Amino acid sequence: MFFPVGIVLTWRNKKWNKIVKTLFSGLFGFWFLILCVAAATPTPEKPLEEIILSLDSDQVYDINNPVDIVVETNPEDYHIPKSAFEITGGELDFKDDKITFTSSVDGEFDISVEYSDVMSNTLTLKFEDKEAIAQAQIAAEQAEQERIAAEQAEQERIAAEQAEQARIAAEQAEQERIAAEQAEQERVAAEQARIAQEQAQIAAEQARIAQEQNQQTAPVEAMVWLSATGSKYHNKPNCGNMNPNNARQVTLSEAQMNYGPCKNCYR
Repeated sequence: MFFPVGIVLTWRNKKWNKIVKTLFSGLFGFWFLILCVAAATPTPEKPLEEIILSLDSDQVYDINNPVDIVVETNPEDYHIPKSAFEITGGELDFKDDKITFTSSVDGEFDISVEYSDVMSNTLTLKFEDKEAIAQAQIAAEQAEQERIAAEQAEQERIAAEQAEQARIAAEQAEQERIAAEQAEQERVAAEQARIAQEQAQIAAEQARIAQEQNQQTAPVEAMVWLSATGSKYHNKPNCGNMNPNNARQVTLSEAQMNYGPCKNCYR
């Protein structure tokens, strides 16, 4: 059963006679010869009916990375030569019954097979430089971040300027308010001074008027005569032995301080 090991073991078996060993050796040797002839004789292929190309997945591939191409035929395992493959770019690699497609540049490429008057479907593969795209995306993100940072810095600068302008405006407004208050205080003080002056003028005028009224309404004090040597006051300068040339006239109140009334003038 396990040629040629079985033949060797058969001849080493001492329980079997030589005729049996020869019979088994010839039988299994003939069987092994038939197997070898059958394996060496090519089997005629059936006519090719269909060729189908497929990929592992439908996606955008990275450049320089091989993509496996699956070829299915009817009948199965039909041998398709390399010359039957048609491509619009890139490279096909046939190794160990495995077909791979590779492109070193980005773009779209078509793959098809035409053999024995049978046309396969067309595969369209799209390649792109993912590393360059990633770097461009990183650069774009960095540029966007820089733009956002610049905008934020500009906004902060504008906000700082607006805050400074607001502070200056507030200081100016405060100074104007203080100046207005001072001006108002000065105006009030001037108004108060004017009013005080007017009131003083009115009071002076009122005092003058009152004085004039007092002078006009005050009774006229009586006047009397004093002799040069006498101790009495008289209502006429020539009373008794008075010398009118030496007499002098004073008010009654003044005379009453040091003199008495004349009995002839004031009975």
